[in-house]
Amino acid sequence: MNTKISNKGFASLLYFLSQSMFLGVGITQILNSSEQSSPLSIILGFLIGFLILYFFIKLFNYEKDLDLFKKIEKLFGKTFGNILNIILVLLFILYFIYTLWSIQLYIQNKYLDKTPSIIILLLFLMPVIYSVNSGVKTICKVSLIIFFIAIIEILLSIFGLTSFIEIDNLKPFFTIPFSTILKNSLYFISYFLTPIILMLTIPKNQIENQNKLNKRIIGFYIFGCINFLLLFTFIISIFGIELAKLFYYPEFTLIKRINYFDFIQHVENILSTQWLFSLFISSVMSLFFIKSYLNHKNIDRKKIYYPLIIIILIISTMLFKNTTIAYDIVKNYFVFIYTIPIFLLIIISLIVVKRNRIS
Repeated sequence: MNTKISNKGFASLLYFLSQSMFLGVGITQILNSSEQSSPLSIILGFLIGFLILYFFIKLFNYEKDLDLFKKIEKLFGKTFGNILNIILVLLFILYFIYTLWSIQLYIQNKYLDKTPSIIILLLFLMPVIYSVNSGVKTICKVSLIIFFIAIIEILLSIFGLTSFIEIDNLKPFFTIPFSTILKNSLYFISYFLTPIILMLTIPKNQIENQNKLNKRIIGFYIFGCINFLLLFTFIISIFGIELAKLFYYPEFTLIKRINYFDFIQHVENILSTQWLFSLFISSVMSLFFIKSYLNHKNIDRKKIYYPLIIIILIISTMLFKNTTIAYDIVKNYFVFIYTIPIFLLIIISLIVVKRNRIS
């Protein structure tokens, strides 16, 4: 029986993880700051992101038979390594809470405004828990399947929106200082690449055709960035920047414009599922990360795992009652609390790897 994970399935995780923090917050933040120059911020962020992706691949290639927790303990020693692992787990518990909060807010705003958030999250968590308990091979298979569905939705969106484009809305292109464009490119890549460290929970030796894996990872990274470049271009060129900045979910408002052949309307409910897919995979990988750490420490999951899920569920429903306050907190603090420690850990780990190899 083949227990190896498909390299395509594994790499497809990158696409969904990279999308998760843009729903609502990430997109509106970049639009409000970069304005018509938002596509430039995406392009610059895309180029800078190759450096982070290089660090990720290098760390992934280190001790291919070990998962992230064992790699960190080997690099930094048992005591300090365990402290770093605990910090990572806490950060991804925070990320898990964010994804659950984001999904319930999005669904309540766009689909089920009368449904209590606890009901929405319970229904959402059931397939998440089932996927995690089914194992990483199943997770990667599910990710690859819904990636192909997402491609169809993206193509349908492009086909339905092209006729609404007004090129003049993209002008003038350089409306803000380059320093602001650079800052937003760093925001973009922080939102885009930070969650992919979750993929390091899977040892590289568990993946088939490893010689093609780096190309797959780079390919999904490029595709994800192109998708965002098109999204920002469509939003600005169709609405104009002043109107686009007023929407809390400009990506959902954008696809509401689509109708096919003047009689197939309200397709946004179908096409917007690509954002739900991203939050689903992000929630699955966050919970898988937590579960993997418990297994790593030989902790009885019945005592910790399910009670922790319940606590996270309760916190995510009670965390923010005011959407405006939540937006400000996520925009001004979350990316720093969450991104900086993870990027620093990756960079320091690579320095230690290189030092150990030299010595």
